[in-house]
Amino acid sequence: MATTNYKQKSKEARLKVLEMIHKAGTSHIASNFSIIDTAVVLYENLKLGDKVVWSKGWVSATIYYFLAQQGKIPKEDLNLFGKEIEMHPNTGKIVKYLGLAETNIPGVLCNGGSMGHGLPIACGMALAKKLNNEPGIVYCIMSDGEMNEGTTWESAAFAAQHNLDNLVVIIDKNKWQAMGKTRDILNIDLKSVFRSFKWFVYDIDGHNFDEIEGSINNSYYVQKPSVIIARTIKGKGVHFMTDNLIYHYKHIDEHEYYVARNELNNA
Repeated sequence: MATTNYKQKSKEARLKVLEMIHKAGTSHIASNFSIIDTAVVLYENLKLGDKVVWSKGWVSATIYYFLAQQGKIPKEDLNLFGKEIEMHPNTGKIVKYLGLAETNIPGVLCNGGSMGHGLPIACGMALAKKLNNEPGIVYCIMSDGEMNEGTTWESAAFAAQHNLDNLVVIIDKNKWQAMGKTRDILNIDLKSVFRSFKWFVYDIDGHNFDEIEGSINNSYYVQKPSVIIARTIKGKGVHFMTDNLIYHYKHIDEHEYYVARNELNNA
């Protein structure tokens, strides 16, 4: 069963991500907030050899937050979010902690921006693990809008063909994509389609810690590729961002930051 600190860890993550995005003047706050609960549980349960590929690369603040929690980047570097630094004070290298995930950052395995790239990369990593008899699961975090991409279904067929039972896709199904509701733009029955591709399907509440933990831990024992369809809420945790597409794009001004921070602190 889920441990009682998941809720606190999610709260801490949202507060830090909110601060990062506000200070940097970047966007995508609502998309970050929909995946944080699921990401908290995933990172708390990673095992030896596990890898996380973020195809949903516009939630870079969340990606960098968890890389810092893992110790892959210094926690102080979170203060550099939204900046391109000519020379890092510790490494002397150019770093780009920008609004989209950048592979120049340790632990980032897929650049953000264009959708549909993460799953092909994750498939290659999972196949390499099988060929080399290496332990661990490759997790690929995707958006429901990304299900419109042809590379998604090419990769799904490839994963089934090669029985990549060490591959788990997590879909942040917050029901929105860039220009509107996913069901209005291209309505896909994800459970039926993934099952037709011979994948094992979990359909869970992406904010229920027990359900998230159960699906992640059970995926180790499934002998085929798995997909966790996490039903989430865009902007989860802050009332004025909840289910509101404008916060896919809008930066957080001083008043909004104050209101959101107080709401999260008092939750």
